Parts: sequence; structure tokens; C-alpha cells
Amino acid sequence: MKSTVDQVLDIFELFRMTPLAIDQYEQTGKEALRNKMLTFINNNKPIKFSIMGFPMKSPNTRDKVIGKLPDMAEEATLENFAVFSQMVKTVYTPGIQIAVISDGLAFSDVMGVETSVVDTYQEVCLDFARIAGAPVNWFTLRDFYDKAMSLEAMRSKLVSQHGITPEELEQRILFDADVNMLYKGMIRFMNLDLAIRNYSSNTQLQKEAKKVAREMMFRNEAYSKLVQSEFSDHIRLSMHPSVNNGVKYSFQLIRSPKAWTSAWHSALAVGSDGILETIHKKDAEAQGYELQYKNNQPFYYSKS
Repeated sequence: MKSTVDQVLDIFELFRMTPLAIDQYEQTGKEALRNKMLTFINNNKPIKFSIMGFPMKSPNTRDKVIGKLPDMAEEATLENFAVFSQMVKTVYTPGIQIAVISDGLAFSDVMGVETSVVDTYQEVCLDFARIAGAPVNWFTLRDFYDKAMSLEAMRSKLVSQHGITPEELEQRILFDADVNMLYKGMIRFMNLDLAIRNYSSNTQLQKEAKKVAREMMFRNEAYSKLVQSEFSDHIRLSMHPSVNNGVKYSFQLIRSPKAWTSAWHSALAVGSDGILETIHKKDAEAQGYELQYKNNQPFYYSKS
């Protein structure tokens, strides 16, 4: 019979993203993950995971998302955390804990999103987590600094304490595969998020997307360092593709063969076969999906 840690590893692998060609999970990542899990299992403690994400819905409610509030995409993601927890508990009673470190307040000003919108998004996500029974502890930028400080001061301190130079960022983009994939992903997101603004040309949009992506990368690198320090004993999960070499592990937020985009960058469509699909609003409408409501809120798309 397999050991407890190997049974937990088997369950974890059901939630991994489809590996990339450069994946290093089998070579180094799996053994590193096994050892991290053992530190909790040997002490009969919940296995601690952390993930950065859940910032706010994309501001592009014209093309990408169906509103500013969390919808069925976030609900399904948090239900997925609950399923992961329940499955682990079948082989390891203490189960897991997931620290969600929301990065919304770290860069909402760059995106032009109001603080109240970010706060409401997080409140609704927490409600979803409680209803689903997801073992989630929620953190924001405010949890790491004096509450009396302004958000502007918190962001400034974050970058001054944990930030990197433009030269260091450039080196990481060039030579760190994970950072390179994150940067390219951010540019793609920004091209779509900023598309609702009136730029004189597509070239101008792309230029601005790269500029905003760079600023977000500076904030992200600083916030990542803070998270590494504050949650050093946690196993780091990522919503982005990763080499999975032991630093962090790519986790499929919604377990479906058609769910490749995070909840906050998309809407969710339920196909006639019941399969969940992350989809942009404009694509759902073009494909004839019907918008469905829950509690008078646009919630998901469906196709009969």
C-alpha cells in the first residue's frame, strides 16, 4: 500500500495543469513537493498551500467578463479548492489549508479599478468559499502593513522593501522561464483589458499594454517576495503555467478540459454536455451562448 504522502501526491497530480514541454516536475519538482508535504504529515498538521490571485474582475466588461462581481467562474474555482480538500482528507485526516493572497490592491491603481470594487470582489469570493467549504484563509496588501497607512503608502513600501531594479526584471524575463511566461501572459491580458480604452491605433494599445505589464511585473515581483517571506513554509501554487521545478506548482483552478483561463479574466460557459469552459464574453455571445442569472446577477453562459 502506498504511503500517506504518496497518496496525497497522487491526488495533487489530478489538479495539476497539463505540463509544458519544459516541465521539470518528474525530474525535480515531485521530490521537492513530497519533502514539503512530509514536513506537515510527519507532524500531523494540515498541509499548507498558498496562491496569489483573485485580484478583481478584468475591467473589460465589454469583451472579457460579464460584470465586476465574482460569478460562476470564481464559484467553481473555490468549489474546486473544496473538492481538493475533501479528497486529501480521505487519505490524510488533517487535510489542507490554502492561503489566498489577493493581489488586487497591489496594482488596482495601475488598472484604474476603484478600491471599493476590489473590496466587494473579495467579500463575495469569501462568501463563495464559506458556502463551498473551501479551507481558505484570505489575505490582502492591508494584512502586511499598518492599517493606518494609505494604500498608496503600502504600495510604495512594498516596492521599496521587496522590489527589484529594471535591470533585474529584464534579466528575469530573459532567463527565468517562469517569469518569462508570466510577463508574456500579462501582456496578453493587458492587450484585452485595455482594449476598452480609446487608443489612436493598435500599435499604441500594444505599447501601453507592455508599459502596464512592466509596472505590474514590478509590483508582482515585490509582492511575490513578500509572500515568500510571510508564507515560507507553504507550498506555492500558481494559476500560471510553470516549469514546476519545486519553486511553485501550476494548479488548474477549474478542473475541466476547456478551462484554461482564470476566473477573473473570463466568464464561465456550461456546454450542452455539462462541460465547463472559461470563455470571453464576446466569444460566448458570438457562439450563441445564453446569459444566465443568479440572484439577479449575470452569472454564467449556457447552451441548450
